[in-house]
Amino acid sequence: MLRRTRFRATLLAASAVALTVGLVSAPSSQAAAKLPPATKGLVTQAFTAVPYVKPVEPVIPSIRYYLLGARPAAGFTRTAPAGSSDQTQATNVLSSGGPDSASDGSNAYWTGSYHGTLKGTVKISWFWSTHDPLAAANNLQVGLIADPGTKDQKVIGQASSGVTNADGTAHVYTVKVDVDGTVKSRLQLVGAPQYVDAGQDLTAHYGSATAPSYLEIPLGTAPPATYPTTKVVKDTAPLLLAATKIGRKASEPTIGVTKAGNAFITAADFDGVSPATPRTLIYSSSDGNTSWHNVSPLIAGQPTPPTTLDPYLYVDPDTGRIFNDDLTVGCSFLQWSDDEGKTWQVGNPLACEAPVDDHQTVVTGKPRGGLFTIGYPKIVYYCVNKVADVQCARSLDGGRTFTFTGSYPFLGVDPGNGEEGTGLQVCGSLHGHIITDPDGRLFLPKGHCGQGWVAISEDSGTTWKDVKVNKMAVASHQTSIASDTAGNLYYVWFGADDLLPYMSVSRDHGQTWGKAYLIAPPGVAAVNFPSIDAQEPGHVAISFPGSTSREASGARPWNYYVEVSTNALSQPPTFHSSTVAPAKDPIHRGPCLDRCAGMYDFIDVVIAPKSKALWASAVDTCTSVKCIAAAGPTLKSGEGANDAQGLAIRQLSGAGLNGLGEKTPITVVTTPVAKTPTASGPRGGLAATGLGTGLPLAAGFLLALGLLLRRRPA
Repeated sequence: MLRRTRFRATLLAASAVALTVGLVSAPSSQAAAKLPPATKGLVTQAFTAVPYVKPVEPVIPSIRYYLLGARPAAGFTRTAPAGSSDQTQATNVLSSGGPDSASDGSNAYWTGSYHGTLKGTVKISWFWSTHDPLAAANNLQVGLIADPGTKDQKVIGQASSGVTNADGTAHVYTVKVDVDGTVKSRLQLVGAPQYVDAGQDLTAHYGSATAPSYLEIPLGTAPPATYPTTKVVKDTAPLLLAATKIGRKASEPTIGVTKAGNAFITAADFDGVSPATPRTLIYSSSDGNTSWHNVSPLIAGQPTPPTTLDPYLYVDPDTGRIFNDDLTVGCSFLQWSDDEGKTWQVGNPLACEAPVDDHQTVVTGKPRGGLFTIGYPKIVYYCVNKVADVQCARSLDGGRTFTFTGSYPFLGVDPGNGEEGTGLQVCGSLHGHIITDPDGRLFLPKGHCGQGWVAISEDSGTTWKDVKVNKMAVASHQTSIASDTAGNLYYVWFGADDLLPYMSVSRDHGQTWGKAYLIAPPGVAAVNFPSIDAQEPGHVAISFPGSTSREASGARPWNYYVEVSTNALSQPPTFHSSTVAPAKDPIHRGPCLDRCAGMYDFIDVVIAPKSKALWASAVDTCTSVKCIAAAGPTLKSGEGANDAQGLAIRQLSGAGLNGLGEKTPITVVTTPVAKTPTASGPRGGLAATGLGTGLPLAAGFLLALGLLLRRRPA
């Protein structure tokens, strides 16, 4: 357990200029909406969770090859290096062709003689350095290419790694690559830099006794590894779902549902600066997920702000206020609506952060720590990745003005723990989504230095305490947490050892946590960024993309999974699960670990405040005929998962709906929302959280370029 009570008396935000956007006459009455059609061909099953068991990897003989030589003639040798001087290869993320680009001078690569069939796991231990202060996981992609430069050239394995120590000295990193293919004469190892919020300055070190980089190739085929699995039980309340494409791209979608039954989702397009600038639109459904339409505020017929980057939407379940926050490089642009999206108040986009905002999250909570609110019953919180640290701000006037909370939930550089034998580590400041419990306590989850942590504040963010949830290694910074109506907490993540989802429960406001339970439906082999929400005690909803394929091939199919438990406080809990799409129509193909193609950083799940129905947001990246039909193991031209179509999922029947364990479908009663709001003149206040009052034009341009570059799919 690590305690931090560092303070920084910094004022973040300033003035008050806002617009009320959209005037639409209120409907005269509510009408029952027709239920959307249920999605067909899905896999529904119930299962009992099981405690975490570290997977046992099979041990087979292997042969070790050390890296040596200068590019383009760098290769392998069986002899361990004895010299004292490192050989190096610098990389260039701006011109790199990626891990499948053979003999690419912007990558680091080594080519050696080899022939035979490779099927198993190749272990790579190599030394890398970087001066980049933004160094983060997954900024280094690994490729193994058979017979480069010939007609038989083929990528036989790929994986993600990261260079995270930004001190400029060489550190050893280990990565395992699943391979499957035949090599006729030559094998090439590729290290390709990848822009993922960082990673522009990566240098490989090898060929010396101080940096003995190598790859280990298995001799023969390994027996199948033994992985944990949950236990199938009779499904007494199967989930029935409606899955609807909203009609627009929606990267990193978040979703919210009001008490009136209307759903809102962010539809963010990260395509680039041409032919259309990246922007976030707000889409809504007032007919229970049958149809969706744009309710974004408009000024002079154009959405505002005109160009945005990261999106985030949050609906206050008590007041119904809809918050939508967008990033515009270094600025935070907050909008909110109190009338189901008919009119919007818009904050001042000129109050900016320095040097940059990234990966923001918004929530509201009951005031604590002697604070009082004005004009809105709750405190509005805004937390953001400040590259070096995680920084939070709070608003006591409903979102018009913000000030720094007083201390930092997480520091980007962790001092380590002497009792556990850990030293100084660069852990970054990417985090999950903040929540509050019924009493207003704050909880910010984070995969921090490879383990699951939560930052807790009892005084509205003035001070924070960091608590480790579990000693198990996590695969991503994007962990998720939820509180039920009694204040019990549920924390989910996916493990670094097996890429499967786990859940732990706290009954004492996050101070201590129970054992980790595997919560993957039987047959699921890997998942990404699981998300969770909760309602009554024991009632939780979870969503994640998952694959039943153990091989991480280029054509690996992925589906979306949703789960509901009404006894999540039990040991073990029982879950009801369903896929969102038929198995023959995958939502993604290929790698999907941490950052995932058109999905980017996260998806979302909520439980509707009145009906208790599960709602989830998702992204379909595999929409072309060729991608859907791809057989693999590698993808041919035109078969790539390169789309980002927004998908909304709603529970029609099953566990948890309208009460715990009920199976009866509901009738949706909603208040229609506006389709084309327009501007109506000035009103409202500030929605910004800046240390400064703006960024110089040149600096803003460079930051914009960098953030756009990071949108290259992983």
